[in-house]
Amino acid sequence: MTHAEEVARLRTNLLQSAGATVRMLREAALRGADVPDPCTKYVEKVRQASYRITDQDVEDVLAASGSEDAVFEMTLAAAVGAGTDRLEAG
Repeated sequence: MTHAEEVARLRTNLLQSAGATVRMLREAALRGADVPDPCTKYVEKVRQASYRITDQDVEDVLAASGSEDAVFEMTLAAAVGAGTDRLEAG
């Protein structure tokens, strides 16, 4: 399997699998599109400057979503999206 195929498979699995969040939300985080608050700032931080994420950022998303799985899915979608954007940009 080529690297491009692996990346495509990762994106497909991330979006097509059942999860704690709805697919539209994961898709938006993956693309860097608008997501509802308090996820907006969190997704933006994951995509642009993940080293700046604080415990409070995670707690805010957890309080809104009520699920650690939802926080994980949003983090993963945003990180994969940012990584593939950078990969495609060269």
